[in-house]
Amino acid sequence: MGFKGKVEKLLRWANIWMAQFEAVRMPNLRSSKENGKVLVIKTDAIGDFIIWLDSAREFRNIYPGKQITLMCSAPCVEIAQATGYFDEIITLNIRKFEGDNSYKKEMLLKLRELSFETMIQTAYSRTVHMDMLAASIPAKEKIGLVSDETRTNLSRYITLKHNKRRLDAVYDRLIPVSSQWLMEVKRNGELIRGLGRKDFRTGMPVLNKYDARPEIIPEGDYFILFPGASTPKKMWDIKNFAAVADYVYEKTGWTAYVCGSREEQYLYGKLAEYKKPETVIRDYFGKTTLMELSEVIRHAKLVISNDTSGIHFAAAVNTPSVCILGEYNYGRFLPYDFDRKEEGGVSPMLICNADMTCKRCAVGKMTSECKACIAVTGRYLCVDKVTVEQVTGAVDEIINTYEV
Repeated sequence: MGFKGKVEKLLRWANIWMAQFEAVRMPNLRSSKENGKVLVIKTDAIGDFIIWLDSAREFRNIYPGKQITLMCSAPCVEIAQATGYFDEIITLNIRKFEGDNSYKKEMLLKLRELSFETMIQTAYSRTVHMDMLAASIPAKEKIGLVSDETRTNLSRYITLKHNKRRLDAVYDRLIPVSSQWLMEVKRNGELIRGLGRKDFRTGMPVLNKYDARPEIIPEGDYFILFPGASTPKKMWDIKNFAAVADYVYEKTGWTAYVCGSREEQYLYGKLAEYKKPETVIRDYFGKTTLMELSEVIRHAKLVISNDTSGIHFAAAVNTPSVCILGEYNYGRFLPYDFDRKEEGGVSPMLICNADMTCKRCAVGKMTSECKACIAVTGRYLCVDKVTVEQVTGAVDEIINTYEV
């Protein structure tokens, strides 16, 4: 990380630290109305939002006849609309809310004009700014989860104990959670059971078919690569992706469609530089909406991805996939784990990881070897140690065992 990056990180931490003092001074706004309106707050990133979909559909069962409003980030609006689970959607940029005081002030003024019978903060890693949101929205009843207190939830981790108690007091009820390390699908299930669906058993998230533009779906047989990620630390070497693309093309003749955000488009040039001349790849960075992307993935033979939203799309549309997974918080977001395994019909997701003794350093301590690897390569050691042979072996297993 360069000097500018370090300064920005320190400023973000300072802002997070100071937010607790602002939050505890805010009035906890209430509404006395039984207006039949329920607000569900889910401001997570795209992958986390997809993981949540299996639980999201239960709100209709918990609150029959109520008007259900969702608050989510802008990229997730299209997904939320496609589910049909919600009557209204409010957009909030949680990162901007955390770092831009003028935006925060604007949103707080708008939110104070709303009124709900019930407000549900769905996050397990509940941050100070999420509690600030909960306090600023008038509701007769406010419900949340007992918060994640580990180092992965930095905002909560660095908050003073007496301020944590005051922030918890924003809620009328905090639903207890297991102290076990749980995959997020199961953690989401704890909220649903706590809201009254005692017999709820979690399953794979599902994205229903979407009426995408016909021309956006590639012709012929193809597979998909997602070489990007939310941070360079999670990104497997692009040379390795090129080697895997070569392998799959030589084995199957399938075209590789390389997907991700517009900001990640530079990776296409690098992949084109390192692949063999005969390997056919296509640039699909930023060429689709998210729901169109889900259909591109649904029609693919195979997805090969870093730990990013693409792998969760593959799970939700039941396309076989291979994930190059770092072990920083292994088991929380990947691999998938859920209760309704007897249903079957779930396409394989094979995980390629390094199986290191420092697994789950997100709640422990990063080793000096990992810090050195980041300094040289920009990526976690556990990501860097995944081999091309591991990934091509997983590809072979999917092709041969599951007859893709």
